[in-house]
Amino acid sequence: RHRAGLTLHCVSPPPLIPAAVGKSTFLKLLAAAFPEWHLVPEAVAQWQKVPTGAEASPSSTNLLQLMYQEPKRWSYTFQTFSCLSRLKAMLELPPETLPGTPQPVRVFERSVYSDRYL
Repeated sequence: RHRAGLTLHCVSPPPLIPAAVGKSTFLKLLAAAFPEWHLVPEAVAQWQKVPTGAEASPSSTNLLQLMYQEPKRWSYTFQTFSCLSRLKAMLELPPETLPGTPQPVRVFERSVYSDRYL
């Protein structure tokens, strides 16, 4: 797929990759080996500070914590929010590169396509 000079290669996702198997660690290893690559981790900090309430009295909620405390109530809400945060990250343009250099390689910690298998 092409979008404004951007090429997106989609690979069929593997079965669900669970939490705590080393995806973030692997991303850090890739960053050390390929500093020119654009690596996109999961937006955990964003999930832990979801804006709530009116603009006059801004506050936030830890949606990730709610999901772990009461999964029956919060799993769908969390999954929808996390999928949208991944989609937003995929649609953001990568950082500028020098003219004449190849397009940057972008590696995402988790794909929006992985949400299909949950």
